[in-house]
Amino acid sequence: MYNPLKSTFLAAGLATMATAAMAQDTEITFGGGAYLDIPQLSVAMDHDLFAKHGLDVNVIPFQSGRAAFEALLGGQLDVAVMAEFPAVVGAMRDQEFKVIAGLSRYQATRIIHTGDARIDSVADLAGKPIGVTAGTNVHFWLENELRDAGVEAEIVSVGPPDIVPALARGDIFAGAMFPSFYGGAKEILGDKYQEIPISSYETHFILVATQELIDDNPDAVTAVLSALVEAEEVVKADPTESHEAVSRVLSGTLKPEEVAEASANYSFNVSLDEALIDLMVDEGVWINQRGSIKGDVPTRDSIGAYFDSSFLAEIDASRVSIN
Repeated sequence: MYNPLKSTFLAAGLATMATAAMAQDTEITFGGGAYLDIPQLSVAMDHDLFAKHGLDVNVIPFQSGRAAFEALLGGQLDVAVMAEFPAVVGAMRDQEFKVIAGLSRYQATRIIHTGDARIDSVADLAGKPIGVTAGTNVHFWLENELRDAGVEAEIVSVGPPDIVPALARGDIFAGAMFPSFYGGAKEILGDKYQEIPISSYETHFILVATQELIDDNPDAVTAVLSALVEAEEVVKADPTESHEAVSRVLSGTLKPEEVAEASANYSFNVSLDEALIDLMVDEGVWINQRGSIKGDVPTRDSIGAYFDSSFLAEIDASRVSIN
């Protein structure tokens, strides 16, 4: 016998199940990379936190944040992690994306050289050849350091993987390189290895999303950030477990104790603040002055337009301090 009320409840139940299944099957393609930089991602992967928040996340590793960003702009990724500098370039080129969170900061920037141990300041590098990859965030902070020290040096443009070999051969006196090459430099240079700490610049690792994802599936953006915020609770409350999670995600290529040692050079905090915008504006002005990208000089308004703090503020307003 047909029962309208029973059929109504059955239909409603099936609809609810279908909605839950759809939420669970929301697919996100995430461009990742150096998981040491962003342990929140490793913990979220290792603890199945993305699935907990209704996401099926495919994490694709990239050699660099710049490569991940290019893939995102090309429509191959939904979200990506990178240093802040490529996002400045993207904003100046009117690309479609938004910065939705900062994840971490690297706080052990340095210049490496092969000279006397008494050479311990940027001022001591006056007139010496320094290798750097031109047009990068490293070039940006190196020029600022030399200017602030009131000295000039011979800037030698060298590709990222070639700086350490150039140092070893003596082609350059010092090298300003990406942090991923510091360990190799110490191993290859051995007793010749010397470093000058740099305090004026910290690399900000940020999370960006496509405008399409933000417009078409804002709930997925919130879910990604929610999973990362939950993962950060583990990173801060249980560092040992966090280090082990990173090691597991990296299939044991780094031991937990090695992860722990490297992690001491970072601060981890899912947030958005004025300091990040100010840094990106300064980088944009520098890019403009070099003539690398034509157009108007970047301002706080033009760079700030590429920030969307609404998702993070919805999760935890205390993590957002943008006026």
